Amino acid sequence: MRVRDSGMPEEEFWESLFDVPLILDRLGINHLGTGRFHDVAELGCGYGTFTVPIAQAITGKLYTFDIDPAMLVRTRERGQGLSIECQERDVVQHGFGVEVDAVLLFNILHCESPVDLLRHAAGALRPGGEVLIIHWQHGETPRGPSLDIRPRPKQIAEWATVAGLATASEPIDLPPWHYGMVCKHEG
Repeated sequence: MRVRDSGMPEEEFWESLFDVPLILDRLGINHLGTGRFHDVAELGCGYGTFTVPIAQAITGKLYTFDIDPAMLVRTRERGQGLSIECQERDVVQHGFGVEVDAVLLFNILHCESPVDLLRHAAGALRPGGEVLIIHWQHGETPRGPSLDIRPRPKQIAEWATVAGLATASEPIDLPPWHYGMVCKHEG
């Protein structure tokens, strides 16, 4: 299922919209050797913008899912030699199909069924696992979904609760255009 108001701009422009090292540091992913995450699942690999540095930072395998074969091809090219498994899969319809320490939902919770997606993410977590979320700030940004479907942190926290996740962080500032949140499985 395609997420409403989605689509990818050119790779160079897309990558200019993120401070990837800052985002990974503030979400606690860039701590090499800490063992915080072994296996990670990512929904929507895009060009591999986050896939490759995350695969370099974790101690296990990164499973990345996308419905666009071209995005999977590009991510495979960029991630050669890393422990990355790219799968064409509609996670909204079929779940993740893996068990991991963290699930990444980056710029995707403007989908039509965010609670269902968060439930699938919770279902993929090992005990103590986390769902790491980033989304576009609510306001004028150079990209992102229309403001009427762009979730605010409070809305994501409410959806997470309904999905059986506990919000483990206040919104995290991820300049220049994003915020982040960390949720844990309550079970």
